[in-house]
Amino acid sequence: MIIIKNLKKYFPTAQGLLKAVDDVSFEIPTGQTVGLVGESGCGKSTLGRLLLRLYEPTSGEVEFNGTNIFDLSTSQLKNWRKEAQMIFQDPYASLNPRMTAEDIITEPLKIHRIKAEPATVEEAFQQVSLNPHYRSHYPHEFSGGQRQRIGIARALILNPRFLVCDEPIAALDVSVQAQVVNLLKELQQKMGLTYLFISHDLRMVRYIADQVAVMYLGKIVEQAPTELLYTNPLHPYTQALLSAIPLPDPIQEKKRTRIVLSGEIPSPLHPPPGCAFCTRCPHVMDICKVKAPPLIQITPGHKAACHLFN
Repeated sequence: MIIIKNLKKYFPTAQGLLKAVDDVSFEIPTGQTVGLVGESGCGKSTLGRLLLRLYEPTSGEVEFNGTNIFDLSTSQLKNWRKEAQMIFQDPYASLNPRMTAEDIITEPLKIHRIKAEPATVEEAFQQVSLNPHYRSHYPHEFSGGQRQRIGIARALILNPRFLVCDEPIAALDVSVQAQVVNLLKELQQKMGLTYLFISHDLRMVRYIADQVAVMYLGKIVEQAPTELLYTNPLHPYTQALLSAIPLPDPIQEKKRTRIVLSGEIPSPLHPPPGCAFCTRCPHVMDICKVKAPPLIQITPGHKAACHLFN
């Protein structure tokens, strides 16, 4: 459904260009979930916003069913937005405190001049396991999990096919996170949705995603089917990320060997020449400091950008 080709987004600053997304290419198959992971500030949310054309790119393409969304006119873009929506990270900040739950959920219908039938509104509430009785309540009267369900209902009211989930569980209690992720999985099966699931929670990504892309300093450094990536990570950065996942068994946790990265995290304003990870990589070679490794297929379906495999 989604094909990203050489996508770049640079922000001009007083100190130079901030390369938030730097030459990213990958695909999101129809009906599947691609998990996007990486440290804070690596460009995950910027990439998600580019896929919905909330940002205009510096260069590159995003094809949605064969059409480059950056070529769409204003009127075409409005129609396309029925197909793609976003679930935001913070359910406290993404809902208007002056609007009722019903007004928030039906606002997209009003924007697209679609009549909000009572049955449609009731179905939208029930779809995310919210009692329609609370339609006249305001956001401050709901818990964090209920607010995120309102955000999900708002995203689904136009029956989109693609959703960018920008860390939708990060601001929620652990007990509520599983409920929201299970709800997203149920809705995907019921409605045939396609997700880009952005998250720091590597365990939840393993649970919900069909494929995982690992991002570092604006670039995709590894991509593979979920189980393949978690059981056989190739890139040193991915290995370090996965080694940080705590184990529920205290005996196994004590035996676990963590990969602790040393060195400074480079600034996206002044990335190092060559591989962006070379300042922290335990396997750094001379070539890493002068030449950026391309993202290539190492084994069927498993791609990595590392000179260890070139």
